[in-house]
Amino acid sequence: MTVTFGGVELIDPAPYDLSPLIICNTALLVSGKIAVRSSPETGMQVQFECCTQDYSDITDLQALIGQKKTLILDDIPYTNCSIRSWDKLIQDPVNVWWYTVTIVRETII
Repeated sequence: MTVTFGGVELIDPAPYDLSPLIICNTALLVSGKIAVRSSPETGMQVQFECCTQDYSDITDLQALIGQKKTLILDDIPYTNCSIRSWDKLIQDPVNVWWYTVTIVRETII
């Protein structure tokens, strides 16, 4: 399984979930009823848990925060993607870095 974002390879990613992101908002009204607004459109958000022994893999990926790039999952490109969150960065043991990054795809174009 090969994963790249903006030309930066995510090293040793754990299996990831490609379930569609359902677009739905709910609101609990004062009356106790629930209002629902939903869309047939779906989004894409993928969380990757990775491990590397080269810290430059991390800095190269962090340099892409705030930019829209192409995410490639096993040779399938997904354009207009951005890093949404960086949830973990741990060094354990020495010179082994574990990190979790979430990438989301923009669908309004």
